[in-house]
Amino acid sequence: MANVLDKIFVHKKEELGSTKRKAPLSEIKGRIGQQADAQDIRQALEPGSQYRIIAEIKKRTPFKGELRPDFDGLSIARDYSQNGAAAISVLTESNYFGGSIEFLSQVREAVKTPLLRKDFIFDPYQVYESRAFGGDFFLLIATWLDKNQLEDLLELGKEIGMTALVETHCERDMEKAFSAGGFLLGINNRDLKTGKTDLDISRRLIKMAKMVPDNLLVCESGIHSAKEIQELEQLGAQAFLIGESLMKADSIPEKLAELTGNKSKER
Repeated sequence: MANVLDKIFVHKKEELGSTKRKAPLSEIKGRIGQQADAQDIRQALEPGSQYRIIAEIKKRTPFKGELRPDFDGLSIARDYSQNGAAAISVLTESNYFGGSIEFLSQVREAVKTPLLRKDFIFDPYQVYESRAFGGDFFLLIATWLDKNQLEDLLELGKEIGMTALVETHCERDMEKAFSAGGFLLGINNRDLKTGKTDLDISRRLIKMAKMVPDNLLVCESGIHSAKEIQELEQLGAQAFLIGESLMKADSIPEKLAELTGNKSKER
């Protein structure tokens, strides 16, 4: 029986054919020329006086359903940008997460904060598309991609001035990311096949990731408090991708201030 991750990629493959017919690659490449250069994500996530949060915008998930009854994506983007997010993750997958590539472009027009195009990427067209619609970096899921795919997509990203966040969930994924030459490494505490989260994933894999120097480590999912961020940072994580706890917060600015360690700042 296919798991959720497999189902998402199957639907993504079906959808991509239609997308390519509507907007040929030549058109997408032409649109890239209209974009400013991609921002340097390593610089954006460098250690500073507060925790580096990649704050995520997502309307729903296949595991939790709708996350925010009063969802207003552009308002959320502005809240993130104005309240200390180092970068913003934009879910663009439509069938399961309620996003769109057009929304990435709208967020790009609304804020100057670096943007992660978060989707289920497996085809070069999607990398070009990420840049064409204003993304500064993009997600690659090592669990689903083989080493050659990772290498090719990472290299294409470099050619057009983009960094890939290579997401891992186990030792095998981490070895694949090392072999492919990724330096921006995500450790996803959520099993995308089941939806279960476990911070012990990061506690275990951070040690492995630190074996290769100059990696930039991003802990993803299942993080709800500054205390958890502090623990993971002490272990070696340098940035934190957080979505659900922000999306469900009564006050996004207050929750983001708490998570960045900037709670005392006047607003």
